[in-house]
Amino acid sequence: MANQFGRQASLIVSTGTQGLDLSQLRFKFQTRNADTQAPNTLYVRIYNLAPTTVQTIQKEFTTVTLQAGYESGNYGIIFQGTIKQIATGRERNVDSYLDIWAADGDEFYNFAVISLSLAAGQTPEQVINAIQSAPSVNGVAPVQYASDAQGLVAGAGAGQAQALSRGKVLFGMTRDYARDWADKYGYRWSLQNGQFVVVPITGYRPGEAVVLSSTTGLIGIPEITNEGVTARALLNPLIRIGCLVQIAQSDINQITQQQQGLQYSPAVANATTAAGFYRVMLATFSGDTRANDWYVDIVCLAVDTTAPNQNDSVSVAG
Repeated sequence: MANQFGRQASLIVSTGTQGLDLSQLRFKFQTRNADTQAPNTLYVRIYNLAPTTVQTIQKEFTTVTLQAGYESGNYGIIFQGTIKQIATGRERNVDSYLDIWAADGDEFYNFAVISLSLAAGQTPEQVINAIQSAPSVNGVAPVQYASDAQGLVAGAGAGQAQALSRGKVLFGMTRDYARDWADKYGYRWSLQNGQFVVVPITGYRPGEAVVLSSTTGLIGIPEITNEGVTARALLNPLIRIGCLVQIAQSDINQITQQQQGLQYSPAVANATTAAGFYRVMLATFSGDTRANDWYVDIVCLAVDTTAPNQNDSVSVAG
């Protein structure tokens, strides 16, 4: 079990190699991270900054990096993105604040335009590699693969006619071609902290499964909803989009719905598994460095880790 005492957080605003560390001030935050094809978001409120510091942030800095966790336990980045909006104000006479709203990868999502010719004979892996690495015609830099993405796309197109039978021209929004490729070969793709993440629909990102129980930070009772299994736990930066968590089946509230005199359970087909492995689809981190909030709320879907063509065998971590 990881040490979950002694909270630690870091908040840095920067531009290029120049940065400003705001970690010693009180701040509260909420991030929304998902595997949907839209930017992740951050809202953070920082208290009682000097007026000159506020002016510097407004004029000079364009990116924000938030790390959170524990002094002697898991600690890491939970959001990294571009500052989109800043507001100032007061909660009371003695407490001023600076609000920052930020987005992760929004320039790529919203503005990256691809212009690319693919030769006949390209495999699905080569196609997505070309889409991911192609520079945008309007100056948006390509994003780098997450460290585990290259291995996950290697099996794309298995059992299908893999190579392009003829050359193909790609011109349009890069995100649209990434989405079309993912839909064709059974993947989910998204940007996470500025990295290109690709995960098989029936698979998961490699690495240890995060065990969630009453002794490892699980709060309350997970439930089955129409979106999947929902749960709240103490903030844990190891919980990432596409990663595995493990929740005992007996810890999840089962819901039986009734419709036209018939009963069916649970609300989502194959919502739980006996082994208790689930892939994280949505993670909302919330915290306050001077108050009680220090949570992650997740929505996840059941994964059969024993199915053929799944990732390597799973290990677990508390």
